[in-house]
Amino acid sequence: MPKKHVTKIDPRKELSPYLNHQENRTKSKSKKSKVSASLSKLNSVRHRSLLKNLGIIVGGSFIAVLGLGYYVSPLANVKSVEVKGANDLVTKEIVSYSGIRPQDKVLDYKFNSKNLDKKLIKKYPEVQDVDIKVKHFNHLIFNVQERSTVAYIKEGNLYRKILPDGKLGTSLLPWSKIDQDKPLFIGYSHKTSLTDYLELFDSLPEDFRDKVKLLSGNTRRKSQIILVMKDNNVVIGDISTIKEKIKYYNNIRSKTKNDSLIDLEIGAFSRPLTRSEKKEYGIS
Repeated sequence: MPKKHVTKIDPRKELSPYLNHQENRTKSKSKKSKVSASLSKLNSVRHRSLLKNLGIIVGGSFIAVLGLGYYVSPLANVKSVEVKGANDLVTKEIVSYSGIRPQDKVLDYKFNSKNLDKKLIKKYPEVQDVDIKVKHFNHLIFNVQERSTVAYIKEGNLYRKILPDGKLGTSLLPWSKIDQDKPLFIGYSHKTSLTDYLELFDSLPEDFRDKVKLLSGNTRRKSQIILVMKDNNVVIGDISTIKEKIKYYNNIRSKTKNDSLIDLEIGAFSRPLTRSEKKEYGIS
């Protein structure tokens, strides 16, 4: 009996087109699903962004309406002005010079505080800075920072501040309101000579300056300088040599009693003060 011819068929090969077709359909569905998810996510992002922008516009408009309503209302008018930090200045004068009126708007002065700051500094040399704050909607507060005081100059029976740049303060102060640890300049009537002597005084050693109570301009010669010390000694020197000779002061002082005149003008010696000299220099 003759043998039948058997054809061998590879199932994987026969099924390959079908499997590839199914795989392509799966990939296609996956791509469509991913595209659909991406579009959905994009729409969600756009929707959130739209809501956010809308919220910003609505919120900004609401704030603008509130701000405009406040600005045109009487609540925005200046009700009071308080001055802080200007211990030796007349606060009513500061407020008057600022030009602020009750019908003025608080925000106008708040936003133009730099111009007001410059105006007050120009008027009052002792003012270094003015910071303007708003309290309770319509109360202005001037926080004044004053310049330091290096000394005082006597004018009649009152005293005026001497500032670091040599300028004088605007207020005349009684003895009870000055810092009595600071030196006094007495007998200086010309600003030029005061500035020169202040510069000379600043050039002396700090430990010596701290011991000076008074600088007298009532000298016998223009080149002379007279310093009344806190221990009631009096130092006389020449403005051209006092810086070099001041180193001898402590040594001479240690060998003398109080109420002595220490002369560093020509040589370097001391002697007791006379009664008339004590009266002249205010030493009791």
